[in-house]
Amino acid sequence: MARRLATMAMVVALAAFGFAARASADSSCGSDSDCAGYGRCSSGKCGACGSDSDCNGHGRCSNGHCGACGSDSDCREGRCSNGRCGSCGSDSDCNGNGRCSNGRCGSCGSDSDCKVGRCSSGKCGACGSDSDCKGGRCSSGRCSNAH
Repeated sequence: MARRLATMAMVVALAAFGFAARASADSSCGSDSDCAGYGRCSSGKCGACGSDSDCNGHGRCSNGHCGACGSDSDCREGRCSNGRCGSCGSDSDCNGNGRCSNGRCGSCGSDSDCKVGRCSSGKCGACGSDSDCKGGRCSSGRCSNAH
């Protein structure tokens, strides 16, 4: 019986630890300055907005989030497709936000493909410290200003 209780206590403790680790991994910003121009910080995520000026060229503000577009000129990285920034036909469309893969910007083969963060598992935005994030904040291995 005591062994069973100890096992149950360990399971509960591990579950609580897993929940805490997941909660902290979901957080990527603590203030607007952590977003380095990619919208405002809201609920620990960058990209929130109240107006187009909050998005700083990362699309227009729509439904409280940056990235909407009506034309390519709304997008700093990638082209406008289906009302969202980030589509591409070639690497040059991505303007340094990774390479073009399957019609989307952000894939990479090396760190030199990434404007924000390092290349990890074929995607830009990985980090080990804030200095990898070009003005954003490194949280749980991901740059707050990577999209």
